[in-house]
Amino acid sequence: MIIRVAIIGGTGPGDPYRVDLPTYNMIADDPTTRRALVNVPDVDVPVEVAAFVRANPTPDLLAPLPNPLPIGVARAWREHLARRYDLGDVRWRPEII
Repeated sequence: MIIRVAIIGGTGPGDPYRVDLPTYNMIADDPTTRRALVNVPDVDVPVEVAAFVRANPTPDLLAPLPNPLPIGVARAWREHLARRYDLGDVRWRPEII
């Protein structure tokens, strides 16, 4: 699923720009806006996130997000990734922007 997310990092030599997800393919990124369009494997996207992305399309890196990501949907994504990758805690904190 193609999702527009926040870029993290870039604060120093040991902190490269990246997306806070375990697996993804970069489609486009803009370090100035700190946004990236990424293709995330469907198994890493819970139903709530997929529904939100379909209901709130972001065609490019500049257009504003039509609606903010609900806190519960963000939490569900973090928990889904923690369970899927069996970390015992929530490590990844992807942010749809």
